[in-house]
Amino acid sequence: MATLEITKIFAILILCYLVGAIPFCNLLALAAGKKDLTKIGDKNPGGWNLVFNVSKIWGIVGIALDMGKGYFSYFLVYMFTGSLIFALIAGCAAVAGHNYSPYLRFRGGKGLATMGGLVIAIHPLTVFSFGLGMLLGLSLIRNMIWGVFIGIATTGIFLWLFKGNSLYLAMTVLLLLLIIPKYINHSIGLGTNFKFRKEKTMKDLFTPKIR
Repeated sequence: MATLEITKIFAILILCYLVGAIPFCNLLALAAGKKDLTKIGDKNPGGWNLVFNVSKIWGIVGIALDMGKGYFSYFLVYMFTGSLIFALIAGCAAVAGHNYSPYLRFRGGKGLATMGGLVIAIHPLTVFSFGLGMLLGLSLIRNMIWGVFIGIATTGIFLWLFKGNSLYLAMTVLLLLLIIPKYINHSIGLGTNFKFRKEKTMKDLFTPKIR
């Protein structure tokens, strides 16, 4: 019985990964404008590139679908298993699938929308902790990597303090390992990527750039 249960859990996690890997934004770009997001803009098959280079409306739809991957992976696994740890791993598996999709030769988006769905499913107030942390990081450091890092970190700390469970800190570390590398520009030095006050204006922070 134990072996059967472990097999079921692994099957569920693999399913969450494969669902998370569905490139909704790229499919919408191909359907709406016959454009391949992996070949335009910052070549990122995610919602932000869809918003900037194809359609704002379809971009919002794509972001919502990407959020749904994280939300339902956590929600359904928690509902059917009652296990917080497996639900958190399932949500992170969806983020991993989005960022490293087998349907796109293990390329993918940056994972923030899918992560957003995951943390909203855990508790809706986390969206405010992430937003405040990210805006604080962006305004003070003016570097997207640090903004995302601080946003994810504040989300994990908020959940840990609010719910009193260190599993949320472990989830935070896993999310940082999955998401931060997607923001690194490999055409410049690693030190430059993490440089404080890297961008001149706030607009530069939100303009899609090739990584």
